[in-house]
Amino acid sequence: MNKKVKIKIGLDYHGVINMHPKYFSAFAKEALARGDEIHVITGGSEQEVASNLKNWNIPYSKIFSIPDYYKAKGEVIYFADGAYKIPDDLWDKAKAEYCNLEGINMHVDDSQEYIKWFTTPYCRYDGKNPQCITEDGHVIDFSAPPAEVLDCIEKFIAAN
Repeated sequence: MNKKVKIKIGLDYHGVINMHPKYFSAFAKEALARGDEIHVITGGSEQEVASNLKNWNIPYSKIFSIPDYYKAKGEVIYFADGAYKIPDDLWDKAKAEYCNLEGINMHVDDSQEYIKWFTTPYCRYDGKNPQCITEDGHVIDFSAPPAEVLDCIEKFIAAN
């Protein structure tokens, strides 16, 4: 497919990438080879996620870590036992705000609860099938070869 515009894809780490790391290694390599961007968006620490991505040979453009982001902003509540808490309203909208700020064209996530915050097209991933369903019911089949999935995402983005 002849591309006119670089696309930016947000991939959730827990529940998406970590469910099928071999597939997402090939997917990310294909996307980056096309000049697209892969943004790994996670509720885990950037350091831990980057280490796992390296071990799985998954390239990426950027990692956005919700806890690291709010830690840098001083908005994390720490407890005596070393645990921490980020207020639910901040946590729940963090991925959507990041996608909006970065101009992400599609975000792939396994969580239903975050959709209400998104203006970016959101595709709910089901790692068991593995399929991704957009809010308007468009199905993207992540069992297909990565090039086909990227073509499908490009067509979806161009139509919306």
